[in-house]
Amino acid sequence: MANIKSQKKRIITNEKSRMRNRAVKSELKTATRRMKDAVAAGNGAEAYAAACAACRLMDKAASKGVIHKNQAANRKSGIMALANTVATDADRAAYVKPAKKEQKTGSKKAERKAARLAEMKAASEEKAKRREKQPPLRSARPRKPKRPPRPRLPKAPRKLPPNNDPCAYGTRPAIRPHIKSEGAPEIRGSFALEGCYPERKPRIVPAVILSWRSACIFDDNLKR
Repeated sequence: MANIKSQKKRIITNEKSRMRNRAVKSELKTATRRMKDAVAAGNGAEAYAAACAACRLMDKAASKGVIHKNQAANRKSGIMALANTVATDADRAAYVKPAKKEQKTGSKKAERKAARLAEMKAASEEKAKRREKQPPLRSARPRKPKRPPRPRLPKAPRKLPPNNDPCAYGTRPAIRPHIKSEGAPEIRGSFALEGCYPERKPRIVPAVILSWRSACIFDDNLKR
């Protein structure tokens, strides 16, 4: 079984074409047999009418591609030659072509759409009639006008810490390189915490502070 989508579709279309071709060829054989039966019975008028019908079917099959146009011409020639052996000039003159079938204009979809539009139009007309019979509605009270929006008060200016120092209130410690305080031994590679508590002198912390949270922890330990 095919795995490609286009090939699967091609298999389906080929099967449809095969069944169509089979039906058309069967119809051609049936028309030819009717003509041969009329010739065998010696009925010239019936044989000529059957031959004309078979020729019409041959032309239709050739136009649809079921049989080749040369094959259709050869078979038509043989059919008419066989029918003329029995048919006379009177039979040919008395032959009347069958009336053409009335071709339907439009499609089922267009018919359904037209019917749907007609139903909608009828429903709208009925609705208009019912609306005319109803008493008029009382006028609604006028709506109150909307109040204007209240003016917003300006925001108070932000208070700055004394001397514009953001570390004055202990919000963020200032991590600075080694600052030697009075009486503290010099430690290479250490950092000092300054600014959290302005009243205290900076102290030496012999550790590397990785984040703000660790700085707070170290500072709390120093206070204790």
